[in-house]
Amino acid sequence: MKRIIHIAGIMLLIATSANAQKLPTSKYVNHTEFGGLFGRVKYSNSYNGNQEQVDNRLSMTIQTFNGMQVHRRLTVGATVGVDWYKAALLNPVAAGLRYDLTKRGNVKLFATADAGYAFAWFHDDAEGLDTKGGLMINPGFGLKIGKPGAVAVTLGLSYKRQEAQVEKVPLWDQRERSEDRVYNRLALRLGFSF
Repeated sequence: MKRIIHIAGIMLLIATSANAQKLPTSKYVNHTEFGGLFGRVKYSNSYNGNQEQVDNRLSMTIQTFNGMQVHRRLTVGATVGVDWYKAALLNPVAAGLRYDLTKRGNVKLFATADAGYAFAWFHDDAEGLDTKGGLMINPGFGLKIGKPGAVAVTLGLSYKRQEAQVEKVPLWDQRERSEDRVYNRLALRLGFSF
């Protein structure tokens, strides 16, 4: 009888310590946003003696981040999206991080970082043009408003740098003609996260 009580006590001790050392479980996180890409563009105007011209630009953007929470405040995953620039429709695919800078409360400050490559999957070129995407980085900050564990509304502000290349029809005595583009934009996005 003493032996059974002794074994039962050891099993109870093991069960109690195993329960106390429970590892945190990872959870799925989605962060979907839409908004505008704001910037200024400098280009040569061939109809004005190739003088440089500067214009303001506003483009639409939508993206979704899907990942796993690996720490109480850190989520790692992938971001996919669509950016509608005036002369290109690009689809960035990137590795991404989301990090809560504040620990508690219903309003949290968070940081984001995405880095990857944009493709021109849905872009339709005019005859003689061939648009290709390029490298993309997108670091930023935002506010997450909502109770912990529930759907939250987000407002984000970030810098987006997107490269692209366009092959064009050669003119007169040219053998080849291309244009390297770099879109530097301020992104303002509204979204939700769960």
